[in-house]
Amino acid sequence: MRRMQANLMPQIAALLAMLPLTAAVVAARVGRNLLLWLLMAAAVAGPAALVLSDIRAGWEPGLSANLWVSIAATLVVFCVLCVIRPGAQRLGALLLPYLAVSAILAIAFSSAPNAEGPVVAEGAWFLAHVALAVASYAVLTLAAIAGASVMIQERALKRRRQIGWAGQSLPPLAEAESLQIRLLTWSAVLMAAALATGAANEVLETGHLLAFTHKILLAFLAFALILALLLLHLRTGLRGRHAARWLLVGYLLLLLAYPGVKFVRDVLIG
Repeated sequence: MRRMQANLMPQIAALLAMLPLTAAVVAARVGRNLLLWLLMAAAVAGPAALVLSDIRAGWEPGLSANLWVSIAATLVVFCVLCVIRPGAQRLGALLLPYLAVSAILAIAFSSAPNAEGPVVAEGAWFLAHVALAVASYAVLTLAAIAGASVMIQERALKRRRQIGWAGQSLPPLAEAESLQIRLLTWSAVLMAAALATGAANEVLETGHLLAFTHKILLAFLAFALILALLLLHLRTGLRGRHAARWLLVGYLLLLLAYPGVKFVRDVLIG
């Protein structure tokens, strides 16, 4: 494979494609109109084209490549959410800066070695596992962004600052809470499927169940925390900033499980 770091220009172009939408949603200068969809199309097309080009060249899942995959997947899910849920585009005020920083990190670490080596994608279970894992990470990222929005909006309401950047750019508190729970539910379903297909692939390849590496252990802890949070929501009505805090902890665990482990192996150790 021709590594991503062999040519930084496509990565920089992908980052630049995200910046107009980032500026528009942060400044609350775009609504649910043609301008939004044009900027959204450009933001999705840049990272998606980069990832597809890299896959066609032969996939080596280093830290930079994994960051770009998560960025592209999250943007695709965000686009779908904006289509089916009016007002969801306001999550972009937090999401797009976060993804832009992730893209900058992907460019910065593009020269880091891939400690795991090339991945041999054999079998439907492996491909299903990868697709479900990426989708669950993207959906949980959006859930965490909704949770952060809940915390910011609650703090603004307590300080009686309803009019300001949070009030203009972020979803209303009730809408953010609804998005948080719905996205969390979908992420739990996708994570369960990802873990199940990963276990099935491991059994088919080695005859053994999953080995509890740091990555898998952190993923299971994140999944358990998400299930506990959803159960508490159903039983006790847990919501608001309290639910958002636990959600962010769960997302942090998943963040450590995937790009976190990659960072340790490829950058610190590699």
